[in-house]
Amino acid sequence: MRLSLPFPEALELVLAGEPLPALLPRLTCSGATVHADVDLRAIPSPPFALRAVALAAPTVGVDATFRSFDAGRVTFDLVVRAGSVPVQRLLNQLTPLVNSVLRAAELPAGLVVVEQGPHGEPQAVLDVQAAVALRADGVTVTELSIADATVHVSAALRHVAARPEHTARPR
Repeated sequence: MRLSLPFPEALELVLAGEPLPALLPRLTCSGATVHADVDLRAIPSPPFALRAVALAAPTVGVDATFRSFDAGRVTFDLVVRAGSVPVQRLLNQLTPLVNSVLRAAELPAGLVVVEQGPHGEPQAVLDVQAAVALRADGVTVTELSIADATVHVSAALRHVAARPEHTARPR
């Protein structure tokens, strides 16, 4: 099965009709880059270091540019803008931030990992296959790309069964 969806439609499918979480006031796409504003003040029970960053930069801009897909995982190159806060200080907080968001959405930690790329640049790795497995059995993502603000997905289907109990999203 192959799907090509404009980014807003792909986002609607992922959100299953729920609104974006409050900590993501903006999530758009242009070309191969997903643009997000992250409101650090909307994070439930943030760690101390993240609260300190939020005082200096309450909203963080993140541009995630699609780089590759391999073995069910998508890698994005990241550009992070956080006002006057040095990005290096913020990078150490991104994985805990993502895991806080996932917990608030009743999703397992580790679906997204923020790390340094091969040349020291920040990158995010999204485990698409694990995310799909939360919603359905029998779906194997074989290809994924983002181009021209469109998400292209290929998947193999075998004895598909939905898992509606994992559709909770924060409001």
